Amino acid sequence: MSPSTPGRRRTPRDELAEATAHGGVYLRRLVRAQLALSLLALVAFAGILGSLPLLLYLVPTLRHVSLFGVPLPIWLVAVPLFPLFVGLGLIYQRRANALDEAFRDLVGR
Repeated sequence: MSPSTPGRRRTPRDELAEATAHGGVYLRRLVRAQLALSLLALVAFAGILGSLPLLLYLVPTLRHVSLFGVPLPIWLVAVPLFPLFVGLGLIYQRRANALDEAFRDLVGR
């Protein structure tokens, strides 16, 4: 019995392999979910990075503060941001893997 035989239930794998309209829907949903995740990560990254100049503009006295002879703006860039970006990257990678796994589970049915 071939996959296109009437009466046989078509799986998502069949839809993708035959490039049907339903297969296209599955792929578009995956791409949209990946795009949404990427845009969310970009907004978080830009928001965190963009908040530093805003903070220094709104509180100008911070520009003249030094800790151990190093200006505070450098501390603000070096110390909290790098671990925060690593954490953001780990969260992004974990979520991207979850999206891919969900798609593989759907197609593997």
